[in-house]
Amino acid sequence: MGRILAISDIHGCYDEFCEMLNLVEYDSRNDQLILVGDYVDRGPNSKEVVDLVKSLVDEHGAIALKGNHDDMFVKHILTDDEQNHSRHLRNGGFATFQSYYGLDWDLHELDKAKNYILHHYFHHIEFLRDLAYYHETERYIFVHAGINPLHEDWKDTSHEEMIWIRESFFAHPTQTDKKVIFGHTPCIKLHGKEDVWFGGDKLGIDGACVFGHQLNCLEINENGYKYYSVKNKNKEVSLYKLGVNQK
Repeated sequence: MGRILAISDIHGCYDEFCEMLNLVEYDSRNDQLILVGDYVDRGPNSKEVVDLVKSLVDEHGAIALKGNHDDMFVKHILTDDEQNHSRHLRNGGFATFQSYYGLDWDLHELDKAKNYILHHYFHHIEFLRDLAYYHETERYIFVHAGINPLHEDWKDTSHEEMIWIRESFFAHPTQTDKKVIFGHTPCIKLHGKEDVWFGGDKLGIDGACVFGHQLNCLEINENGYKYYSVKNKNKEVSLYKLGVNQK
C-alpha cells in the first residue's frame, strides 16, 4: 500500500468531498483511505455523503470510523432517547433530515420523517451504527475525537470519549508511542488556522469545512506528511457559527 489518506468531518459537504478525492487522485489500488467520522449534520448533502462513504468502504476497501454526529443520527432514528434527539437537532440534525426527507421538512413531521428514513434508508443507518470507533496501524491511531491520555492503555478509553473528548485529550500528552490522527475539534481552535495541526504526538485534521472553512486531507507516505485542502463552496453553510461547544 502506497499512501494513507485521512479525511474527517465531511458533514454533508458532498461536493467538497468529491473534489478532494479528485484532487488527491485517490486510487484504491494503491491508497488506503481512512475517513475519521462525522459524515452527517449541518451540511446540505448528508444522504449523498453516506451513500458515497458506504460505497467507498464496500467496493474500494476504505476504512470509515464513527463520529459523534453519526452516533447521534443513528440514535435519533433507532431509540427513544429524547435528550439525544434534542441535542441532535440543535447540532445540525435538521439539515440531515432535510437531506433524507426533503427541503420542506419541518419538526411537525418528525415521526413521519424518522419512519421514512428507517424504511427507505435502513442500510445507511445500519452502516453508520456498525462503524468502528478507531483504527490502529503500526505507527498510528485514527479516531474521531481522541483518546483519554490518563489511561496507560489507550484502548481503555470509552467509546463515548472516542467520539466526544476534546481539551483533556488534545491539551495533554498521551501514553502511547503511536501518533493519534483525529478530527472533531476544528484546527482553527487548535492553532488559529484551518490547516492540519501537527501537535507532536497527535495531528488534528478537521478544517471545519461545514463552517465555511475547508476540508482537509492528510497524506501519510514513506517520506512523511503532505496535506491538501478544498475550500467550502456553500455560502449558506458558512453562516454557521463556529463554536466547539456546539459540536
